[in-house]
Amino acid sequence: MSGGDDAGPVLEVRDLQAHFRSHYFGVNREVRAVDGVTFAVNRNEIYGLAGESSSGKTTLVKTIAGLLKPPLEMVGGSARFSFLPGWDAIGRAPPDVVRAIRWRHLSYIMQGSMNVLNPLRRVRHSFRDFAWRHLGGSKAEFDARAEAHLERVKLDPSVLAAYPHELSGGMRQRVTIALATICKPDFIIADEPTTALDVVVQKDVLAMIRAIQCEMGSSVLFITHDMGVHAALTDRLGIMYAGRLVEDGETPEIFSRPLHPYTRHLIASLPRIGDTQQRDGLEGSPPNLAAPPPGCRFHPRCPLAMPICATTVPAMIESLPGHRVACHAVNEGAAA
Repeated sequence: MSGGDDAGPVLEVRDLQAHFRSHYFGVNREVRAVDGVTFAVNRNEIYGLAGESSSGKTTLVKTIAGLLKPPLEMVGGSARFSFLPGWDAIGRAPPDVVRAIRWRHLSYIMQGSMNVLNPLRRVRHSFRDFAWRHLGGSKAEFDARAEAHLERVKLDPSVLAAYPHELSGGMRQRVTIALATICKPDFIIADEPTTALDVVVQKDVLAMIRAIQCEMGSSVLFITHDMGVHAALTDRLGIMYAGRLVEDGETPEIFSRPLHPYTRHLIASLPRIGDTQQRDGLEGSPPNLAAPPPGCRFHPRCPLAMPICATTVPAMIESLPGHRVACHAVNEGAAA
C-alpha cells in the first residue's frame, strides 16, 4: 500500500462545509450537502470516497476542486493543497493562481467524457487547450508529446485527428485520462470515471489509472458508489452518508473490519460467487438535507440506534489504529 511522507499530505480537508443556498419567491432554502467533513490524502496514494447517490460525494469534490457555481457555496472549513501555499481552498484563490495550477498540479477526470471533450473540435485541439500553456514548445513538439502519451493509455496516435463522436465510450474515457495526466499533476480527482463503461473496459481503465498513478507518483481522490471498484483500486477509503464522513481507514481494514453500520450494509450488498443467500435491503431512505435529522443522520435507519443518536452528533474517533468512525454504538457514546 502507498503512504505519506514527512512532508505531510497533499490534500488536507478540515471541517469542510458546502451548502446549496437559494432565495426564490421570498423563501430562503439551504441544502447542507457537505457538512463538516475532515480527511487527508497522502502523497502517492489513491483515496476513495464511497456512499450511495445523494450522499454528497460529487459536491465535496467540486468544492475541493474550486468548481463552485451558484447556488453552491463553500460556507466553512478548509481544503488545503500542499502545492497551493497561502490559501486554505482553491475556491478562495485568485483566478490567475487557479489557472496556473489547474491541469499542471491538479487535474480532473470527470464522470462523462463528453463533459470534457468539445464535440466540435478534434481531440488534438482539446490537448492543446488543456496542456500546451503548461508544457510549452512548438505545436509539432507538443503534438508529438501528446501522441506518445496516448500510447501509454493504449490509444493510437491517429486519435488526435478524430472528433469525440468518432470514438467509442471506452476510447473517449481513455482520452480524458490522458488529458488529466499528460502534465504529470500532483493530484488527480476522478469522479466516477468508469460508471458508463462495461465491465471489461472498466477493468482496463482501472488498471490504467493505477499504472499511471504509480508511474507518476501522483495522489488520486477516486469517487464511486461501487464498493467492488474501491476494493480493487484504492489504498484508503472514506464512507459518506448524508453529507458527512462516517468512517475512513485503509481499504483492506474497512472491508475486513467495517465498524459503522452503514459501511457494513454497503459491504454486505456486494454480490459473491456461489452465495445464494437473500440479502435484506436497508429500510428507509436518505434524509432531506434541507432539513436533516438531529444527531447522527443515519439514526432513523440504523439497527444499532440509541437515544443519544437522535440528539448528539457522534465524533469522528480513531477507534483502531488508522481507522476512524463516527458512531455512538462503536465509540461508547462519545459526543462531538
